[in-house]
Amino acid sequence: MQTELGGPIGVETTPVHYAYVARYSYTDAVVQNENFLRLSPYADAYQTPGPCSVATFPQGRQVEYPDRLGNTVHRVRINAPHQELIIAAAGKVWLNRHTIVVPDLPLSGAEYGLEAQEFLSASRLADPESVANAALEAAAGATTLLYTVDNIVQWIYANIRYERGHTSVNTSAADVLVSRRGVCQDQAHLGLAMLRALGIPARYVSGLLTRQPGETHAWIEFLHPHLGWLPADPTRGVVIHIGTDYLKFGIGRDYSEVPPVSGSFISRGDGQLVFTTAEVFFGRDAVTVDDALNLLRSDDAAS
Repeated sequence: MQTELGGPIGVETTPVHYAYVARYSYTDAVVQNENFLRLSPYADAYQTPGPCSVATFPQGRQVEYPDRLGNTVHRVRINAPHQELIIAAAGKVWLNRHTIVVPDLPLSGAEYGLEAQEFLSASRLADPESVANAALEAAAGATTLLYTVDNIVQWIYANIRYERGHTSVNTSAADVLVSRRGVCQDQAHLGLAMLRALGIPARYVSGLLTRQPGETHAWIEFLHPHLGWLPADPTRGVVIHIGTDYLKFGIGRDYSEVPPVSGSFISRGDGQLVFTTAEVFFGRDAVTVDDALNLLRSDDAAS
């Protein structure tokens, strides 16, 4: 088996812009709010980041830095009292459309270096031992890398029903296997755990579907010994997707390492996410934080 994959940066690229917005509300005044935002494009063979802006309302002190996996993080601390927080991001990315042939190879001959070991071992939400028997069944006797990945992805696509409201950001791969339902994050975690159980390094990816406005999306990447990290999406039943359908924000061992937004606040009340959405624009000259805020205003008008 062989297939095709996005090639080197700078070949047949498509420029796109994106906008992201989220609104949080609190039942009492928040006196301090600190958030870690991973809403900037990741730099790799699939895409080249352009200018990106991340803003919060109220504004706070902002520091930008790369984490240990190369994700861009904006750390924002807000000290002004507030009962609502809006987070907005906008940027430009060049998506790579070039294709190269990806050869298959026997699993028994796949050798990985020490840097791959953390993506073979258990993480907080994706423990390979907890799904090992199911992984063997889903692999259906495949003995090569690409066939094994494809069998796992297709098994999840066919057997795990996409359904909201039954899982949370703390739902593990083992829980998803039992319930047989969840969202893209849950399907990705099960894929990670199953591939790791079969000796294939796998990592979690957070980003956007470029042609499907809405919330952030999650998929996975598995490691090819000669060609590096290759994408697969259990939610859509796709292995090594080609073209410009995905925009990547960041990677981690599972969701707990790369949420788009994470943080804490000090208040006597509770807080909740009220609304979030994102959109990718083809053919636009520019997209700004104001465009992201307009997505929020569109929701206000609809409601």
